Amino acid sequence: MKNPTILHRFAALLLVLALSALSFSARSALQVVIDADENRTTPVAHRYIHGVILDDAKFQILLPAAWNGKVVIHTRGFSGTEFSTGAFQTAALAKGYAFAASDEGWNRVTIKNEPEDTYYESRQRIMELTLHMNATVQQHYGRASSRTLIMGGSNGGHHTKWMLEDFPYLYDGGLAGYGYNSQISQWGGVAQVVRNYAVIAPRIDDIIAKRAADPAWDPFKTPLSPPLTAAQLQAMHNIYNIPARVDCNTSFRCDFSYNAGRWKGSEATWKQQYPALVGYLHDSMTRFDPTFNPNGGPLTDSELGLWDPGKSPNWVKRELRKLDLTGQLERPLIIMHGTFDSTVSPGETAGYKRLVERALGRKGAEKVLAVYYIPGMGHGGTQYNDLVDEQIDALEAWIDYHQSNGRSGAPAPAMLGIYPREPSASGEHDRDDEDGEHGQRD
Repeated sequence: MKNPTILHRFAALLLVLALSALSFSARSALQVVIDADENRTTPVAHRYIHGVILDDAKFQILLPAAWNGKVVIHTRGFSGTEFSTGAFQTAALAKGYAFAASDEGWNRVTIKNEPEDTYYESRQRIMELTLHMNATVQQHYGRASSRTLIMGGSNGGHHTKWMLEDFPYLYDGGLAGYGYNSQISQWGGVAQVVRNYAVIAPRIDDIIAKRAADPAWDPFKTPLSPPLTAAQLQAMHNIYNIPARVDCNTSFRCDFSYNAGRWKGSEATWKQQYPALVGYLHDSMTRFDPTFNPNGGPLTDSELGLWDPGKSPNWVKRELRKLDLTGQLERPLIIMHGTFDSTVSPGETAGYKRLVERALGRKGAEKVLAVYYIPGMGHGGTQYNDLVDEQIDALEAWIDYHQSNGRSGAPAPAMLGIYPREPSASGEHDRDDEDGEHGQRD
């Protein structure tokens, strides 16, 4: 049987080549409508363009007067728009990159009312934006860009990994902040957190206070006073331990399991993020799984927590699995993730690191993937934003090193800010190794 992932990538490559051949007329080929084109002076002098691709995907492009010859493509968060670019845009413009961002034709607020849109659509929209950006840069500056970077956080972190795996010929490297590996692991995990948080909610302030007083506290060995009930202890266990897997249908073994549970120490963010997690499910459940409706009416918070994508119809699982990552990474990628993230577990990044090591071997993975954890950070934050500039510099040096076979540039740094690069376990994760245990960080 022919491999579907390989066939998809071959078809995508043919499309990219065909559209790239039309670089001069890429706007008409992609049906681009421009609704703003003006010169601006802040934060740096630049030409600003806003428009829509194929009647659906809104975008913005910023072309600095002092161009460094390179391009940054931004991928947005789950709730974001083409303007949700934050520290990525600020750092990129200050360094002279031409910058492009898209709303990808949907977000979690709009998609429930737009049946023609899908989560999977982002792949096409980001590719279209990249091609249109390259044509715009060529026309505006009179020459092609010498390098294209892709970057984003959260949902955009997933998309950055996704695009680097599937379209390495479009990008030279990327920054992926705190992203997931699979829609099933991410949103099934969110549902598991929601249903178990409801059990411990009456004691969450006691749990948070105990953790603050004793960071090494083990709730299963040192009871609170009064003690948690057996049901509450089980609920905590269920939040710390969320089975996850990717099933990426590649030519080598890729059915891969890991732990997407929230890490010990993150309990305060459970309370902070619970309303947002419920909101994500309320906005998106009818699109994640249209068959899920236990009582036939509007879904309640408690009903949302009952959803288990593993029990969904096969066609639902196939749709969600379209976003599974493979670990087949060919371009340098830097990932930073907060250890207290309760929206997207840092276990997703730990799992991705193991997935790449499974695909490429430990030494191969070290050449293209660098992971850094930020202790105490939740789902993004100033600790991450303050390091975007340094991340870009490190990525540029690493790309130089990668492309020159070590003759110039530098490998991924041992430290980003004060945060060390996560090492690979010696002797593990060669291509033919069996899975290790689903370890969890304390």
